[in-house]
Amino acid sequence: MTVQHPPLQPSQLICGRDKLQVGLDLARLTSSGLNPFSGNLASHNCSWVRVTDGVVWYEVEAIAGACGNTLRTNSTHAIYSNNLFIYPMSNTSFIIPVSLPFSCVYPLDTDTSLNVAIRPFLPPADGISGSGTKARASMSLFRNSNYTETYPAGRVTLPVGSPLYVGVSVEERDPSFAVVLDDCYATHSSNPDDSMQHPLIQNKCPTDRQQVSVIESGSSLRARFSALFFLLHNEYRDVYLHCSLSLCERRSSSCVPPCTSRTYRSVSNSDLLSTLSIGPIMWDKSPE
Repeated sequence: MTVQHPPLQPSQLICGRDKLQVGLDLARLTSSGLNPFSGNLASHNCSWVRVTDGVVWYEVEAIAGACGNTLRTNSTHAIYSNNLFIYPMSNTSFIIPVSLPFSCVYPLDTDTSLNVAIRPFLPPADGISGSGTKARASMSLFRNSNYTETYPAGRVTLPVGSPLYVGVSVEERDPSFAVVLDDCYATHSSNPDDSMQHPLIQNKCPTDRQQVSVIESGSSLRARFSALFFLLHNEYRDVYLHCSLSLCERRSSSCVPPCTSRTYRSVSNSDLLSTLSIGPIMWDKSPE
């Protein structure tokens, strides 16, 4: 005769940047006839457990495939799902565990602020669901074509016609994703919505191949481009660079833009990130 156990109820679900953590009440598990230390995830050998203040914690890395994690994406979020199995206290050689499905939902857009935002999300019908924080992205201006040394924060003064070496990186925990340069442009103000824009990259491709080169985009969690840059509107004024980015799931689509024509449709499963900005850059008027 099979013993029927009540549904497993979590006390907490923490969707961290690096780990998913499920907390179960120790006393409640024991009183229900379940062994709180018997659990495993979808992969049977994944059963890391600790106890803190009467709560039994199970955890798994926030990476697709880790301990049987599944990853799916929609137009705005990445959803990691797994199942925790807890076994009854029994000496029987074959016993059926109680299962707890759980999911953690992470927004796929990002910003450069130290503050993070959590988007509301309608959880699935089964199991429990939680929300994680946004990924963070940064953009830097480099001194050389090897992209090894960045300029310090603040104003940078360069001769007119100098090459700009720009690098972008995203702090994403899962290598399933790649960052894509969607649009990059220059303005005279720090406002990325400035109406006076000088395009460098549009629709993921250089606007002028003689002056702009995309070194890396859509192949990893970093992207790089270089540009020869001259005066905007014939004015010696500070210049700011802005880039809008997207994350692309590499497993389900080709994320590297082919750039065979001036117009290129967005790759599938690509999700917009917030616009990044650097500057000001001031041009040196003195001759070499």
